[in-house]
Amino acid sequence: MPFEVYYPRSENFVSVSKNHITLNRNLAAKLNTDHVELAYDRDAKVIRITAAAPDSGLILNKTRIGAKGFLQYFGIESKGKFPATYNAEENSIYIQL
Repeated sequence: MPFEVYYPRSENFVSVSKNHITLNRNLAAKLNTDHVELAYDRDAKVIRITAAAPDSGLILNKTRIGAKGFLQYFGIESKGKFPATYNAEENSIYIQL
């Protein structure tokens, strides 16, 4: 019987709950910031997370963003894990809902 080797997938996922957006450690490390700016494209249903200046934006507490107001403002009711991509040129994360 031949052995098969397991290679863990290093896909990037983001969790969205009622009050928070939680990044995986890999994505949070790539942003390399304590403050983020959130934006939403209503047509494409995509959330953008971009690094922000320390005196603006929302606080990124390790891997969690308190985004209750953002989610309510845009009427985002999707909950669960969603695929995310990192754009190095913009230092941004895009979440497809």
